[in-house]
Amino acid sequence: MESTVVANLGIAQAVVASLGTVMVVGLGFLQRPSRSSLLWSLAFILAMVSTWASLAGESIGDESARRAGLGLMLGAPALIWSGFRARRSQRAYPWIAPVQGVISAAALVALTDPALYSIGFRALFFVASIFGALTWLEIRRSPDRHERLVLPLSLVSACFGVLGFFVLISGLLLPADDDNDLSLVRMLNAVSMLVYLVCATVTLLYFTSVSPVGRTTARSWAQFTVTVTDRLRRAHARGENSWVMLMVQLDDPADIRTAAGEASFDRVVARFEQTVLDAFPAEADIGRRSRGRLVVVLARPGAVIRQHVRELLNDVTEMDAAQQLAVKLSASVGWAPVDVVGWDFEALVSAADAASNEASQRGGDRWQRIGA
Repeated sequence: MESTVVANLGIAQAVVASLGTVMVVGLGFLQRPSRSSLLWSLAFILAMVSTWASLAGESIGDESARRAGLGLMLGAPALIWSGFRARRSQRAYPWIAPVQGVISAAALVALTDPALYSIGFRALFFVASIFGALTWLEIRRSPDRHERLVLPLSLVSACFGVLGFFVLISGLLLPADDDNDLSLVRMLNAVSMLVYLVCATVTLLYFTSVSPVGRTTARSWAQFTVTVTDRLRRAHARGENSWVMLMVQLDDPADIRTAAGEASFDRVVARFEQTVLDAFPAEADIGRRSRGRLVVVLARPGAVIRQHVRELLNDVTEMDAAQQLAVKLSASVGWAPVDVVGWDFEALVSAADAASNEASQRGGDRWQRIGA
């Protein structure tokens, strides 16, 4: 009975991995190729190949093939973590995943004693779960971490880290009954990986097909980061101190979504983002940090920027009158000048973000300038 359940879970796992691969590659990487979407696609390809290999080994009675496929599967969470690192333009360490997968596969094939196999698998499962916890940390650093579709992978990654720890500790502290322990270990692996694949498919499709690029914003956040970092570096070398970064956010998005519904909320955000684009000159660099949260970088005298910001806030007010919602629409602007904050891109983003949050907490429909 238990072997039948595990086999059925293996089939479900292989089917989900295959569908996830088709969607992440087809709707994500091929539509908007990037290093992060490539790594996530490779994670699903690895999961698909390893699950089918393990299922084939199970079907023909080849225990070594089944274990090798199972071990290779444990490298997939590391590739998902690497993708999030690449999305933040950090060193991604993609080599960790194949090394971990090969070592895990070799170890599981070599461990023929049931008791050693049980503790060995628990240890390897724990190592894979570490990358689940690291993925959760990377998601927490993501600017769009509050989006609803980010929650599935965030939640399952945190649970994966906790589960891996307790699986390892229970194997070390409790004596193992060979047959029952092996069945339990296999059941845990099949269920956890199935849930992980489903949640990863939902969230990564959001990151690859919705989040990186706004409907009216030309550049993805990664492209915007590279462009603005280079522009700030050259402006610094020339001593151009009139550059500023503005963080423009729509206030109370959760309340607006609740009052308007998801479809109407999308229309409100799209119109808000278009309003921001229209409020600033064409030479301004505008990047979409998350839905309803845009970053504007431009070089203008303070008086001119104040005029642009006033016009933007007035336009949002007029937009509020046209929407006929129960919740009042307003915007908050964080203003970070380079002559106060410095020329580092991340420092400017952090300062502008903090300033816009402060403006929002003070009631919105205003700007807050660093150093004012």
